[in-house]
Amino acid sequence: MSEGFAQDAELAAYWRWRAKPYGIDSPYDLLTEVARYDLRGVLDRITVPLLVTSPEGEHFWPGQARRLYEALPGEKAFVEFTAAEGADLHCEPLGRALFEQRVFDWLAARLGVTA
Repeated sequence: MSEGFAQDAELAAYWRWRAKPYGIDSPYDLLTEVARYDLRGVLDRITVPLLVTSPEGEHFWPGQARRLYEALPGEKAFVEFTAAEGADLHCEPLGRALFEQRVFDWLAARLGVTA
């Protein structure tokens, strides 16, 4: 990977940007750390209501939101976002207002807040 980064400055910059939240510079160490992020051993202990969102065209983890939702044992909701709504792709980048409205409506309902 180091050779690839040396030959492609854009790729190297992208990797640094993606790795920054973890504070890990080494690609090997970062990939090793991220591999530990696994909920399979603790899903059955989640007791709070959860909202799982799923954008159409998810390109980083396609299908993962649905698998998480189906594995959760308790109260849960699944909200999909579509290209027709302008809220597709990872993190719904062009549909933030719609995303936030749906998330805050869900939270308000859980907390008993009325407008």
